[in-house]
Amino acid sequence: MALVFDAKVALFDCLKAAVPVGVQCTFAETGKSDRRQQVWLGATGDEELAAVAMRQGPRKPTAVTSYVDVHGLVITPGDPIGAERAVYGLRDAIAEACRSVVPASVPGLLDVRPESSETETAESTDGAYAALTVRVRIRGRIT
Repeated sequence: MALVFDAKVALFDCLKAAVPVGVQCTFAETGKSDRRQQVWLGATGDEELAAVAMRQGPRKPTAVTSYVDVHGLVITPGDPIGAERAVYGLRDAIAEACRSVVPASVPGLLDVRPESSETETAESTDGAYAALTVRVRIRGRIT
């Protein structure tokens, strides 16, 4: 659905403005871990469609709910506490980006909000890293 894609693009634009300076923000995963801090949009979940009103004709008002995963990664040499602290800062920036999406900017969009998050911290040969996944819910209504 164009609604979900357009909302994802609006979220990406808000993410670019919300993440701290020095954080790489990309629409999709780059496959490179050469940046110390990065945020990218991941998988878009299946859309849930539900008729919200009955009326004559082929086009019925439909509620649309979909999910997009926003990923973050922070690598800090030998400092797992610093990496996790920084990734929580990215989580706050993602939540701020969700609040910054103006529903009127996407026809049919009702809201964009973080629904859950998961954080993982580990140490590797590259240093300590913390990874973040925030599941963002996109809700809208189409006719």
